[in-house]
Amino acid sequence: MQPKDEIELLRKQIRFHSDLYYNQDNPILSDTQYDELYKRLQELEEAYPQYRSPDSPTQKVGGVASRAFSPVQHAVPMMSLDNSYSPDEIREWHERTAKTLGTASFEMVVEGKIDGVSCSLTYQDGRLIQAASRGDGKVGEDITANVLTIKNIPHKLPNAPAGTLEIRGEVYLDKKDLANLNAQQQASGGNLFANTRNAAAGSLRQKDAHLAAKRPLKFFAHSFGLGDIAAESFSAFIDQCRTWGFAVCPVRTKANQITDVIRFYNTFANSRHQLPFDVDGLVVKVNRFDEQQILGITARSPRWAIAFKYPAPQATTTVKNIIFSVGRSGIITPVAELEPVPCAGVIISNATLHNFDEINRLGVRVGDRVIIERAGEVIPKIVKVVEHKGAQEVLPPKTCPSCKAPVYKEQDEVGYYCINPACPAQLHARLLHFASRDALDIDGLGEVVVQQLLQLEFIAEFADIYRLTFFHLLQLPNFKDKKAQNLLDAIESSKKRPLSKLLFALGIAFVGEKTAEVLADHFHTLDALKAAPLEELQHIPDVGEKVSKSIYDFFHDPTALEQMEKLRQAGLNFTQPEKEKSGNVLEGKTVVFTGELKTMTREEAERLAKQYGGKASGSVSKKTSYVVAGEAAGSKLKKAQELGVQILSEEEFLKLIRP
Repeated sequence: MQPKDEIELLRKQIRFHSDLYYNQDNPILSDTQYDELYKRLQELEEAYPQYRSPDSPTQKVGGVASRAFSPVQHAVPMMSLDNSYSPDEIREWHERTAKTLGTASFEMVVEGKIDGVSCSLTYQDGRLIQAASRGDGKVGEDITANVLTIKNIPHKLPNAPAGTLEIRGEVYLDKKDLANLNAQQQASGGNLFANTRNAAAGSLRQKDAHLAAKRPLKFFAHSFGLGDIAAESFSAFIDQCRTWGFAVCPVRTKANQITDVIRFYNTFANSRHQLPFDVDGLVVKVNRFDEQQILGITARSPRWAIAFKYPAPQATTTVKNIIFSVGRSGIITPVAELEPVPCAGVIISNATLHNFDEINRLGVRVGDRVIIERAGEVIPKIVKVVEHKGAQEVLPPKTCPSCKAPVYKEQDEVGYYCINPACPAQLHARLLHFASRDALDIDGLGEVVVQQLLQLEFIAEFADIYRLTFFHLLQLPNFKDKKAQNLLDAIESSKKRPLSKLLFALGIAFVGEKTAEVLADHFHTLDALKAAPLEELQHIPDVGEKVSKSIYDFFHDPTALEQMEKLRQAGLNFTQPEKEKSGNVLEGKTVVFTGELKTMTREEAERLAKQYGGKASGSVSKKTSYVVAGEAAGSKLKKAQELGVQILSEEEFLKLIRP
């Protein structure tokens, strides 16, 4: 696989698994497996900088704001932490940090990493006015009503600083409370929660705050996002949190040497299981705030902190069967069905084997005893075979398990494919992709609904979605007038999506979100793209030979052309809006925004800075060109004054870019 294609594939996989983890509370990869994907993407983007993209998962936190709640713009992004899993990795972080600071003598704070849900609490003059989830790090969801029911969160802070103060922390559930909650769920016929994090996330997303109030949620404060904090270090800030009435994680120590951190990590490894709440690792932070500012942040994570996680829990079980599932592209994935086994508090019954090369590497067969590894409280991977009991080698299927058509394999690829375009399993997956959030975003057209529509033979291709009526939808289980109308409205709205979204939705081989956007911006209309010769496609930036051939073949396939015409008749948008062009008045300039802006959000302001050629930063340094100060500007304004950085009001900034 070419590097560009692998990058696109990794981005797509990471977005998919991020959505399952952050937004659906239903992950299917372990933390370790997810981190392996993420690390591979980082390595490729580092090796091939020409393929970097601002919308890459490496440039943002994983989640997105739920539609069930109002969106909340974070004044300061809520970042994720980089992970380390070994003493060698934590030493590498320490060496990088020492090199940037110019000294190996700096104090660190080590605290327990609570396995909960990130939450932001905004106080105005000491009174709690809003609570928000992390979401994608920039936009979260308003969960104020549910958070107000958490008993150990203070609604008013004694001696709090004037203006806006944002306290951040983790909402969690004790292990015994999870057991009680699951007992109640079982008695009432409800779904059981897999772990404390899922239970906490599900509770915070209750639409009825009275239901959330029945869940014994708790909160630990661990950081802040906005406000004038008098403390000069993290440990002093935590002491201040206690005086305001916040609970903080009791697992905490200071360390001056990385050997002390590793020693504490090893000592705490066993005792952590005696805690009433789940801890899946430690968080190591540089203690002093001035040193944190020197270290700064990446697009996704602070450089001054890192998670030091414990190895995944393991268990031994038997492979009962290996089945084959079919994806939307026709790729056939082997899945191991396991003898159910408890692992870190959850019963595990299956694991994805990825591909047949992985089966050969492991040498796994039906009947074998295997070690499974589970990190992040989700579906595990098979680490190794410990006892060969199976006699029969697992071979790739010769026919598709769904439609029985012949299976095909490219000579230089590991995947096996069903190439029958009418394969029911592929159709189901393609329809789901077509309606997914990153494609045409048809809210309500999920897995169950698509399956029901297929079973009733109401849909058999993309265009059939736009022929659905009340009559069709009211025949589906649990559909009444309002639900049917909501889905019809979502289908109608999807017609207006830009061409880039439609191109991605079509599922053209090797065309990911970024490539779809490049194509749409280059050609502007679907007709122009269809008419493009292969040579022109090959010369478009970021579109290689393999991808251009796939695009060309797609738009010369009679079935695809017929499909396009049906979508045109259904009223879908086949054009891409022109991007707004701006001057480069901020070329080479770095802008920092602080305080509350009147006419725009912080994200909108940063987008404007980039639009006019500048760079938006979250910290002030000697290299900062402008600090744009809104109301209640705090420490960043003070530092800008100390460094002599030019300070602009919001009005002055707007006049600068739009004279």
